[in-house]
Amino acid sequence: MPQLHRRPTLSSRTSLEKILPPYNLDKEAKQSFFEHLFCQLASFRNEANLYGEVEVQLQFVDEGFDQDEADIMDRRNDGHAQAIDRWAREFSRKAWVVCCERDEEECPILDPYADTSTRDLPPLPPQDNVAQLLNAIIFLHLTTAEEKQYSALTRAFLCKFEYFGLIDEGAIAWTLKNPEKAVQEVEEKHEQDGLTTRIVDKIRAAHGERSEVMRAVGIGLGAVAGGVLVGVTGGLAAPLVGAGLMAAVGWIPIAGPVVGLIMSGLVGSSAVCGALFGIYGAKSTVEMVEKHTRAVKDLKVVPVCGAQGEDIEVGVEDTLAVRLCVSGWLNSIGDVEGPWKVFEGDDTYALQWEIEALMELSNALSVLLTSQAMEFATGEVLRRTMFATLMSSLAPLSLLKIGQIMDNPWMNARARATKVGAVLGELLAKRVFGNRPVTLVGYSLGSLVIYEALIHLASLPPSETVHLIQDAYLFGTPAGAESADWVKIRRVVAGRVINGYSDQDYVLAILSRLSSASWSVAGLVPVPVKGIENIRCEEVLGHTLWGSKIGECLQKCKAPGTRVIPQTGAPDEPGKSPRERSSVGLSASDMS
Repeated sequence: MPQLHRRPTLSSRTSLEKILPPYNLDKEAKQSFFEHLFCQLASFRNEANLYGEVEVQLQFVDEGFDQDEADIMDRRNDGHAQAIDRWAREFSRKAWVVCCERDEEECPILDPYADTSTRDLPPLPPQDNVAQLLNAIIFLHLTTAEEKQYSALTRAFLCKFEYFGLIDEGAIAWTLKNPEKAVQEVEEKHEQDGLTTRIVDKIRAAHGERSEVMRAVGIGLGAVAGGVLVGVTGGLAAPLVGAGLMAAVGWIPIAGPVVGLIMSGLVGSSAVCGALFGIYGAKSTVEMVEKHTRAVKDLKVVPVCGAQGEDIEVGVEDTLAVRLCVSGWLNSIGDVEGPWKVFEGDDTYALQWEIEALMELSNALSVLLTSQAMEFATGEVLRRTMFATLMSSLAPLSLLKIGQIMDNPWMNARARATKVGAVLGELLAKRVFGNRPVTLVGYSLGSLVIYEALIHLASLPPSETVHLIQDAYLFGTPAGAESADWVKIRRVVAGRVINGYSDQDYVLAILSRLSSASWSVAGLVPVPVKGIENIRCEEVLGHTLWGSKIGECLQKCKAPGTRVIPQTGAPDEPGKSPRERSSVGLSASDMS
């Protein structure tokens, strides 16, 4: 695996030059990079296909499908494999054009037997050159593929093989949004050397030609609202190349079909932006959500702001991906977005859901944590090495008292989370955030919302979902650890699936025993499924600490884009009384 961590400094170049292949790199070095990428694509493809095969095998063994059900599962697995193969082949063909400067048809076939080892390959080129090659490949993949989308598979692949820190998504997004300005920058830079051409006028004319076509079919041109391009459809995706445009690219010091493809991408960028960033825009996201939320009372998507109040939703100039965060309970309305100020980069949103039910749960939890019943139950758990032994020793009266305090609020909020998760899954399937990769992050009942959303996506045809979800970070999830649903989740997520658990979360242990008669809960123990990353979060000593500790847990998982936010006042539970804070943080040393 290449050790590529440092993002190279390309600031001295214009945005357009950043997405062009390096002209000073020899053919042998470019060929070497392509060979590395080809083997890594084969490895990534094989692993992704394996998750689909495991799902079929496990469900057939566990549930004993009849022949009709087995045929359905086989067709779904075939659809998943075909979608993965199609993406990998398409990506390899774009890499071939960029690196080898030859037509796509000459690209080697990425078949099931393709070599996955890079051990005997020549070394990679310098990082700056690799960065430019990757930028060019991604730009072509976005603008020339049949489906105008930034696949979650692409981003997951780049992260897995440590390329992501090298690419410049900001330059790619800005160039897509501002093709005329991008070319103007290059013209101005080369004007002093007498290399200027009138490319801008030709691109502007080509965009005008597209505008006439759009107006003819009743589609308005895009306008920027709330940081997202609005009113542009991806339906007219075929690039229009203005007359004479190709004759005006003499300033590009590279050859081969890559030149024409990049210029075509510039001309067709408006349709690409419409597909990537969605036709609804940030300001109308709420209205779209509300149209699909009749099953729940309260569901909104709100942007997350930084620690000092600055808007960290960078916008389409700087990001090609989305992060959606879901809190698990609320002490105040500010907790909808508050825990997620640890993030920077990407368009970051928080899901506001069922405020009333979550506030009721928070109040009941405060009562529980200061009750004698909870102190006794926690002490019993601490005095035993396994949660299961609690069943034979915990006084029924104590369980009854806890049930009286928590049964209605917990079960009510849990049921709401299940419904909200199904709605969220539907919204994600409808590409409410555009054709961009989505990373999902949640804790407690918020992670249950995400869990249910992923289960919904897993029920849909793989061709509709395989490019959607990049990563899923689930902490303190009140769902069964042994459930076969985790295999489905592993298949539907392109990148990482994180199960953050705490074996000291006694609140979740007792509530789960009351609600599901099981100690095997994902928020308490590892999930025994291949491809699920289990991270023990020992700093979380109680269920109500997930919100305040989420930044530390994300950093432990090496989640991209996390930053340290200085805490003021009580470090664990701002807004809580000292008595409540001391009850929340019960640990083995406290009870001994």
